[in-house]
Amino acid sequence: MRLAQGLLIAALTVGAFAAQAKADYFVWQDEKSGLSMSYPDTWGKISTRQPDDIFAIVAPNAEDDAVCRIRVRTDRRFVVYPPNMDKDVQSIAVSKEFWDNYLHEYKNVDLYGYTDGAGLGKGFGSFAVIGYDGSVIGPETKHRGIAVASLYFGKIYVVDCTAKASAFEKWQPQFLSIIGSVDFKKAHDELWTGNYRNFFADPALKFKWPHAKALITY
Repeated sequence: MRLAQGLLIAALTVGAFAAQAKADYFVWQDEKSGLSMSYPDTWGKISTRQPDDIFAIVAPNAEDDAVCRIRVRTDRRFVVYPPNMDKDVQSIAVSKEFWDNYLHEYKNVDLYGYTDGAGLGKGFGSFAVIGYDGSVIGPETKHRGIAVASLYFGKIYVVDCTAKASAFEKWQPQFLSIIGSVDFKKAHDELWTGNYRNFFADPALKFKWPHAKALITY
């Protein structure tokens, strides 16, 4: 937990120096979901690995095996709850149990820490610091990474960024920057009254009273 909080503090430190950096960035957007992300132009796009992956990029130094990917999963169990309850829903849907299940696909997993109250874009979610044995390029070795998941309007959005354990601290600032750039389309209004359709434009309803010539229009 402390490690996760420390990384969040590091993100603020990175932001303080961001204005001084002179780098070009690509902005990617998924046409289907409207999700967008920006990343340094030195990074390259790679093929996705899992069915729910929609985008993946790799850092310029292939030896470090530094990769970020975006995943989208449908989960409509909580769409019945109003937007003002998103934070409460998050503590159930995207918390410790979520990360335990998410990490099943990795080998020799370590969940170093997680914290609720984080999230991507407009969604509430949680932040995790992970370790595992694996590889994207080259032989398997110990990796470390950070991941953020958000539940928003029937979908769970996950971004995880990982690298070889020996290179994790080197890439951590860029990981945080990439994760922090993720956003997606606004799906609903957060106001209690909602954002209703213009029902005044509906066709008129006409009723005729029994045994009378009067026609009532609504």
